[in-house]
Amino acid sequence: MLPIVQLLAGAGLNLLATVIKQKGKEFVEDKLGIEIPEDPTLLTPEKLQQLKQAELEHEEELLRIALEEKKAYLQDTQNARRTYTQINRSSEVPYVNKIFPSILAGITVVLTFLLFGMFAFNEFDGVQKDIVIYILGVLSTITTQIFAFYFGSSAGSKEKTEALRRLIK
Repeated sequence: MLPIVQLLAGAGLNLLATVIKQKGKEFVEDKLGIEIPEDPTLLTPEKLQQLKQAELEHEEELLRIALEEKKAYLQDTQNARRTYTQINRSSEVPYVNKIFPSILAGITVVLTFLLFGMFAFNEFDGVQKDIVIYILGVLSTITTQIFAFYFGSSAGSKEKTEALRRLIK
């Protein structure tokens, strides 16, 4: 599925690609009534034009779907932050429970940067290289989530969300 999403995004169909990533190809096909092939090589210029037209015709609905997904993600993050704050403010919660998430987050960030350093200055071959790259990918994702939790999302993300909200109204 990923190659088709990349191809659609590269062809200027970012909204369609986003909704396919979030909800799935079948969901988009049901909404638009246009079949999206599994094989990206089957997307002819005519088919891409047809998809662009469908994206324009259904832009409001696709924006709403993308915005709902973003809202759910932001709500989940906000709930986690609220719970974390309540735990830290409670006098009944043991101190170790208050500091454990921060310590775990710190260790994860340090491990990520150490692994990046090891990868930058050491040679890995074959399976060992694949394992290190996989672990780096997982740790990078976790580190991104840690930074988003502790420091919030980027200003660009907030602007994008606001722009989507204005388009829907």
